[in-house]
Amino acid sequence: MKYKAIFCDFDGTIYRDDHTISQVNKDAIRSYVEAGGKFVVSTGRLFSAIYPKVVELGLDKEVIVYQGAGIYDISSKQQIFGQFFDRESAVKVLEYVEAMGSDNYVPLVYINDVCHAQSKNEYVEEFVRICNIGYKTTDIPLSEYVRACKDKPVKVLVLMQSELSEAFVEQGAKKFPELAFMRSHPLVVEIITKGINKGLAIGWLCEKYGITTDEAIAIGDSENDIAMIKTAGLGVAMGNAMPKVKLAADHIADTNDNDGVAKIIYKFCLNGEVDE
Repeated sequence: MKYKAIFCDFDGTIYRDDHTISQVNKDAIRSYVEAGGKFVVSTGRLFSAIYPKVVELGLDKEVIVYQGAGIYDISSKQQIFGQFFDRESAVKVLEYVEAMGSDNYVPLVYINDVCHAQSKNEYVEEFVRICNIGYKTTDIPLSEYVRACKDKPVKVLVLMQSELSEAFVEQGAKKFPELAFMRSHPLVVEIITKGINKGLAIGWLCEKYGITTDEAIAIGDSENDIAMIKTAGLGVAMGNAMPKVKLAADHIADTNDNDGVAKIIYKFCLNGEVDE
């Protein structure tokens, strides 16, 4: 088999817009694993949020979380690789977002596999509903909470309207050159320490598997997937991907709602086709 590992984003890639996983995708992933391939979900989600989904897919090895800042063993639920957000950088960027006003920009922070928000609001409620996770309210600004917390954060997210997100990424990257700003969704900007990304995580796993990144496929739809798409031997953008992702990819797949992942598996790894 030419491609011995597939690293695949979840939301907007395997996950359909109706928040389900098709049986076609499940069957293709199972067939690829049974043929000896390594299939790894690579997501920005918390481990607790992605765990039931990888179990639904029948996976029991590794999963990449937090945009590459963490890798967990699914069976044991233990973290086997992890990097943290620099605390002072996290505090500064949270202070920056908080000064912009909570009406348009709502920050969240991940600490110890828990999502934290300052308070309840409609943006937070919708985000955690889609991700099917709980969250903790701090009742004080997140910048103050992170500064006082004994545990380090792994990621900052900012929820906003789509017309604000691209400019926010550009302005944030200029103000904080040590940080990486990227959109995982038109409504969600994710911020982590520069150099931490899904590409680094798939490189770490390829070394663990004893294969090269040229023997891997990476599939995604959002700008936070670009690093792994460029790292893999075959970088694939979904048909529903953001324009910058398609420009970075070697191949454009069908959409998440039309079993794009399964079609890539059959085309490049199993020499077959999806049974329409």
